[in-house]
Amino acid sequence: MVDQTLARFLNELRILTMLRTQGPASRADIARHLGVTPATITRLINGLVERDLVREARKPYSVTDKLREPGRPGGQVFLNAEGAFFLGVEIGVGVMRFAVIDLLAGVVDSQEISIPRDTSPTLAVNAISEHLSSLTIQQRYRDKIHSVGVTVPGIVTSEGYVVNLPILGWKSVDLLAELSRAVRLPCSVENNANAAAFGAVYTQPSLPSVCTIFLKLGTGCGGAAIVNGRLLRGAGGTAGEFGHIRLSDEGALCSCGQKGCLESWVNLGSLARSLHGTDQLTESQFAALPADVVAGAEQKDPVAIKALDDFTRWLTLGIVSLINMFNPSTVILGGVMRPVLEFTLERIRTGVQSGIIPGIPVPEVRLSELGKFECAIGAATIAHHHGFDISRVEISEQELQP
Repeated sequence: MVDQTLARFLNELRILTMLRTQGPASRADIARHLGVTPATITRLINGLVERDLVREARKPYSVTDKLREPGRPGGQVFLNAEGAFFLGVEIGVGVMRFAVIDLLAGVVDSQEISIPRDTSPTLAVNAISEHLSSLTIQQRYRDKIHSVGVTVPGIVTSEGYVVNLPILGWKSVDLLAELSRAVRLPCSVENNANAAAFGAVYTQPSLPSVCTIFLKLGTGCGGAAIVNGRLLRGAGGTAGEFGHIRLSDEGALCSCGQKGCLESWVNLGSLARSLHGTDQLTESQFAALPADVVAGAEQKDPVAIKALDDFTRWLTLGIVSLINMFNPSTVILGGVMRPVLEFTLERIRTGVQSGIIPGIPVPEVRLSELGKFECAIGAATIAHHHGFDISRVEISEQELQP
C-alpha cells in the first residue's frame, strides 16, 4: 500500500492525463474514472485549482438541477493550458530548434537559431540555457516552465547518455548530467527519431496507440516504435534503428558501415545519386532536393520519375517488413522528405496493402503533422509526459486508493 502523499500525487497525474486526453469532465465523472470517493475528488481538484493547473466552469442553476443527486453543483473541470509549459530542443547540424508546449500539449512557440556545425556539448548546453533564460524573463513563462527535453541525431541510452553522435563528432557524452547542472530543471535527452515519433502520437490522443511505427526520413532514416503509449527501448535503450534493416547486399555504403540498409536506399544521399549522379551536393542543394525531384517528375522527367520509383519501392519494402514484425495500427512518416512522401504516399499505401502477410490488418500509413519542428516538439512532449502523465508509472489500481 502506498502512502497518502504518493497516492494523492498519482491520482493528480491521473486527473491531468484524463483531462488532456478526454477533455473537460465533471467531478462526478472524474471520481468514477478514478474509482475514488467524491470527498477525495474534492480534495484533489481543489489542490490542482490552487496550483492553477485546472479550472472549473460552473453551470447556471436550473429547475432540472432539482432532479440531480444532492451534492456539489455540476460543472466542468478543465486543464488550464497556461498553467505549465515545457521546452523542447532539437540539436542538429548547424541548427538548433526550440518549441514550447503548454499543459494541453499544444505548441505555443517555436524558434530556430544557427549554431556552429562542429558545436560541442558544452556550447550546445550553453545555448539551451540562454534560450531558457530568455523565456523565463517573460511574464507568460515566469516560474511556469516545468522541464526541458532535448533531442540529438545519435544513439542515446534511456539515461540520457549519448553513446555515439558521429554527425557532430560526439562520443560518450553524459549530456543529461551537463544539461541538468546548467538549467536546474528536470531534463530528458532522447534520440531525435524517438522524440519525433513520441510527439506525433502524444499530440494526437485520438490516434490508436497500441502500436505505432515511425520513420524519420532525411540525411538518414531514423525510426521508433510506440507500444501502449511508450517508446519501445530494448535492452540497452537503443531500439528502433529501423533504417539499418538490411534489404539487400548491394547499394551504397550505409553510415553504419554495411551495404543494403533501408537508410542507404531512401535517404537524401540516395535521392541525390539517383537525380544528379552524385551525393556531393551543397547544403542548399540538399535542402531543395525533395521539392526538385517532385517538380521533375511532374514535368515528366524520366530521371526524376525513376528516382521516385526507386525511393517508393525501397521504402515500401521497409515498411512492409516492419508491419510484418510489429503488426502496428499506424505507420507515421516524417522528416524533410515531405514533398516526396506527399507525392508517393498513395503508391506506398497500395504497395503496403499488397505486400504484407495476407490476413494481417492493414495499418494506416500517414504523414506526421508536426512539420520541421517535429523533433523539438517531440522533446517537449517527452518532458510533459515525464512531469504529468500517469502512464509511465507502474502501480496497481488497489495501491492508488487513499
